[in-house]
Amino acid sequence: MKTKSIYFLAFLILSGCAGSLKIQYDGINANLPAFSENITIAIWDQREQVLDGSRKPDFVGYMRSGAGIAYPIGTASGKPIVDDISSSIASSLEKQGCTTSIITTSPTEDEHAILENFAKNGSGKLFLMKCSEYHTDGYGIQNLNYDLLVKIFASDGQLLKEKGFQGDRNLGGSVAWGAGKYKEYMPEGLKTLLEEIFNDPEITSGLSQ
Repeated sequence: MKTKSIYFLAFLILSGCAGSLKIQYDGINANLPAFSENITIAIWDQREQVLDGSRKPDFVGYMRSGAGIAYPIGTASGKPIVDDISSSIASSLEKQGCTTSIITTSPTEDEHAILENFAKNGSGKLFLMKCSEYHTDGYGIQNLNYDLLVKIFASDGQLLKEKGFQGDRNLGGSVAWGAGKYKEYMPEGLKTLLEEIFNDPEITSGLSQ
């Protein structure tokens, strides 16, 4: 086991532990339902690591060495993770024939400001997802930790549906052999989560009613 930990640490060093660990979260093609009404998308980063300034908005998680050293992972696009999520949702819905628009959010603004922006620039229904937690972490096995609150608003700002999604799930990797193909299964983890959220009966009905 000691030898395998050394190999894993060497892998991290060769990968460029000081910040070259990047995951592509934009361009994800999720299997989402089709909706007849326009959908405005707003993903709002309220993660503690971002709010306190310890991590940048492109932060997506940690990759840990055998010694437990945590190396931060960022988005391949260099954009905030919430922007990558917004664009992936929009493109996935548009492939189903939906019309979408995106409202860019800031961690420093409040929900009222987002709703005001929606009233001025949005159309149809608003899909607002507050990210209180979203990051991966682990040594060999990588886990996804998430705490998301989805709110669906009508065009007049009326709240139609509200539902939280929380969890800690194993994405991939191995204690013996390390993280493995993490650049594949981490985006796949987001794809699966988005499909679960949009196919949830309460969310689907909120976007359809």
